[in-house]
Amino acid sequence: MLALLVAPSFGGALIGIGATAVFLLRHPLKLAWHDWLRRHRYPRTRACELLVVVYGLAALASFAGAGARSGPHALLPLLAAIPFGLTQFAYDARNRSRALPSELGGAIAPSFVAASIALAAARPAAIAIALAAVVLARSIPAVLYVRSILRHGRRTLMLVAHGLAVAVAAVVGPWTAMLAMCLLLMRAALPANNVPARRIGMRELGWGTVTVVLVAVGYRL
Repeated sequence: MLALLVAPSFGGALIGIGATAVFLLRHPLKLAWHDWLRRHRYPRTRACELLVVVYGLAALASFAGAGARSGPHALLPLLAAIPFGLTQFAYDARNRSRALPSELGGAIAPSFVAASIALAAARPAAIAIALAAVVLARSIPAVLYVRSILRHGRRTLMLVAHGLAVAVAAVVGPWTAMLAMCLLLMRAALPANNVPARRIGMRELGWGTVTVVLVAVGYRL
């Protein structure tokens, strides 16, 4: 969403659709994978297989359309996203989706999607790299923040990550990106003990929306 607001284009929209299809494909593929390993078909198996095919074809068609519209170079960052996506799926398939490598893989992969969307809009590589960096500055500290609350882990690494995010945003993004990261650092510094996971998720969704709006406005100023 951030990349589409900063660098809108039809090719970029297709990349966004393709990335969404890949995201939706993950869960039915996981269920079907488990059924295949058990060598047993359940009522859900056929439905999952059908969803995998539908989402897979939607992703391939969207990426192919984006490549035809914006040029194959726009899809190159997506190649870098593949190892991180596969890492997340590998852990997810073993019911370890909450492991740190899985969550980091899921947080890192979208940054390459943002870069790809920027290139599809014929923006300079510097803008694509900056958008990817801003996405990482938001997503990785967020993963560490949520884990520090739900797992009662040490907060030092999480706070350091938020501080680095402020520095990254100050270097590569507009001033509103640094403002967004400062706000995220302030929310991370406040104690949040005994907060239900659902409420944390809703809060992070709100903070993510605020971050996207602030950064997008900064690029438009």
